[in-house]
Amino acid sequence: MDIFSTTSKQVESAVATPKAEAPTQVRQVENSHQMAKSARENTQEKQDISEELTATVKKLNDNMEALDTNVKFGFNDKINTMFVNVMERSSGKMIRKIPTEEAMLLSEKMQEIIGTIFDKKG
Repeated sequence: MDIFSTTSKQVESAVATPKAEAPTQVRQVENSHQMAKSARENTQEKQDISEELTATVKKLNDNMEALDTNVKFGFNDKINTMFVNVMERSSGKMIRKIPTEEAMLLSEKMQEIIGTIFDKKG
């Protein structure tokens, strides 16, 4: 009887080991599908936000024209940020831009650097 119990335990342990590894592989595939789905959703969400902000900027500028002000709104789609231009009414010269052009360029470069550092493909 000892031979049979020892043999059955060896068979059970040999059969149990491959079953434990299979769920890990399935989970990795599921996770990659979830990550791809999440990336697609994030891209779509960013596009929706960009379109919404562009429409908002247009409405704000229409309202500013109706109020006869020297303030213009804009949207930088590279960094998904709104900005404000204060213009001189008589000459059309820009008095101030908030945030500054330098700040927006710096933000754009920082996003590029972060994208390079955390690039999942490379």
